Amino acid sequence: IMTNAGWLAIYGKDASSEDDKENAGNLVPVAKDEKVHTEKLTANGLVTKPPARYNEATLLSAMEGAGKLIDDDELRDAMAGKGLGTPATRAATIEGLLGERYLLREGRELIPTAKAFQLMTLLRGLGVNELTAPELTGEWEYKLSQMEKGKISREEFMREIALMTQIIVKRAREYDNDTIPGDYHALHAPCPNCGGEVKENYRRFACTKCDFSMSKVPGGRQFEIEEVEDLLKNRTIGPLQGFRSKMGRPFAAILRIVRDEDINNFKLEFDFGQNDEDGEEGEAVDFSEQTPLGPCPKCAKNVYEMGLAYVCEDSVVKPKVCDFRSGRIILQQEILPEQMAKLLNDGKTDLLPGFISQRTRRPFKAFLVRGKDGKISFEFEERKTKPGKAKAEDAVEGEEAAAAPKTRAKAATKTAAKPAAKKAPAKRTTKAKAAVEE
Repeated sequence: IMTNAGWLAIYGKDASSEDDKENAGNLVPVAKDEKVHTEKLTANGLVTKPPARYNEATLLSAMEGAGKLIDDDELRDAMAGKGLGTPATRAATIEGLLGERYLLREGRELIPTAKAFQLMTLLRGLGVNELTAPELTGEWEYKLSQMEKGKISREEFMREIALMTQIIVKRAREYDNDTIPGDYHALHAPCPNCGGEVKENYRRFACTKCDFSMSKVPGGRQFEIEEVEDLLKNRTIGPLQGFRSKMGRPFAAILRIVRDEDINNFKLEFDFGQNDEDGEEGEAVDFSEQTPLGPCPKCAKNVYEMGLAYVCEDSVVKPKVCDFRSGRIILQQEILPEQMAKLLNDGKTDLLPGFISQRTRRPFKAFLVRGKDGKISFEFEERKTKPGKAKAEDAVEGEEAAAAPKTRAKAATKTAAKPAAKKAPAKRTTKAKAAVEE
């Protein structure tokens, strides 16, 4: 209920955006102490949006204005106009973070990696908070200004820096994964090797009774606790997305816990489904407990879900009769079984919104369609012309059509106004020349 119009007195009461028009709008005027009749009462469960990710421009701006985040007035004043780094070093600092895999560039966005989160956990666990906040730079700038005024000496300033460096290096050298403080979990699922309790530490999930352990960040992807519980219980999980290759390329994989006789223990490994076509240990694949999704577009036999792919039943026999195989994840978009069934039976999926371009790293929407040759390809939705643009184009075409007769009329008038050009006298032929000479 509006009590003071403010800027709305000039701009009006219309909602400031389309979202406001749909979700909020303006309330009708209500007098003080007025009683109203409630016709309907609903509770809408909404969620807040996280802040937008940094891109290079916004991160550079944040580094430049980092002093604004400091609570201490003296330190904030000391950093006024300075920020983190200098104009010459800030861009190089960001490139260094990208090169060391603390950040990934996705389109224009900069994405912090699991390695970056682990580093922050380590620094906080070691009590080295100086390296995680801009106050350190503010403190140095303040002491440099004190040196300019002669209130502290250079030797005293350098002695403090040397002492802080020694403390940080000592803590970094002596830390142990099991002793780094953090918000860690004890898992309910037992150890696959000895049945003991599995606990989380700084880097790994480790059994408390034997040597079994596995990484918390396989392939650059941070495990969720629920995923680890499921993996330990069922010995397999996936396919999961969000893994990163050494080149920074995203990929999906199934994870399995398998027995390794060389170490006499269990270990975690990726399963990319490369050996599915031969079955396990060369045995025939049994699809009897599965419902076929549809006919193979190449040979009309049944297609089933298998590992990270949808395969024709004749592609996993020996000798192989058919080669149809389609990934369950295409360009980071998971193709659900019901969508594959639509593709096989109707020739086309629904519009799928989660594809990520390998070239630009940007999301796009597309249909998957089945070709006559059995191959699967993309089909993009038609772009709708905006009403305003369509009207403008129609108006331009109308004006051009109306102007055309006038243009022709002007051209005809100019042609008629010009005097007829005199024709050049015709050249005499060779015969005429000969007659004159005679």
